[in-house]
Amino acid sequence: MKKIYTLSSAFTFNATGAKVGAIASPATLKELADTRRSFDFDFLMLTTNFLVYKLQAANDPTIQGLVAFRPTHGALECTNMEISETNKHGKPVYNGVGKAMVALCCKVSSDCGTDGCIYFDAKNRLIPYYERFGARHIFGLRMIMDAVNAKKLIDSYF
Repeated sequence: MKKIYTLSSAFTFNATGAKVGAIASPATLKELADTRRSFDFDFLMLTTNFLVYKLQAANDPTIQGLVAFRPTHGALECTNMEISETNKHGKPVYNGVGKAMVALCCKVSSDCGTDGCIYFDAKNRLIPYYERFGARHIFGLRMIMDAVNAKKLIDSYF
């Protein structure tokens, strides 16, 4: 499952408004250790049970987002998704990193034979954000992306 993915027009570079492609690939242990200051969550501790992928703009080696996931029966479990500090609050460098991470998870799920279905727990304030592109809030903080909405995201980015 350690595949490299290319996402078309995944991010918007805010300085120019230009759409840029993104590359998603497995993050190395060194990269995860080096990014501890750029992310609130310590993704390094997840590597024993989850695969951690990094998202980078095609023309910029800086890690813009990290997501940890693993296949489960019938869906891909996404345990953590986080955009880098440079894309949060105020003037982000890139817009669209979060949505691209969800699309990546749907694509990985599809490649694993689970029709693009994913599930994850969202922060309360992000539930409406995920609902805008098809995720459904089912209980507590748990959200799911079904096959129909996953296909829309996959088709938009891959």
